[in-house]
Amino acid sequence: MVDKKSFEDLLNKINKLMNNSPVQDVQKNLRAIISAWLASHDLVTREEFDAQVEVLRRTQDKLRILQEEVERMDK
Repeated sequence: MVDKKSFEDLLNKINKLMNNSPVQDVQKNLRAIISAWLASHDLVTREEFDAQVEVLRRTQDKLRILQEEVERMDK
């Protein structure tokens, strides 16, 4: 869980950015700040999470097949 102070620090950085940056740079800078904040809290994007879920699914499928082969060999 993200603690309140970290979240407030993020909001303060965003507020500073909004006050000090030209409009065309806001989106770019916000993305950089949020990405750095997420990385510092060991969070991943949805895309990264979905990719790891797919890797895990394939691994589980392969393991299931190998377990079945071992069971057949034991008989």
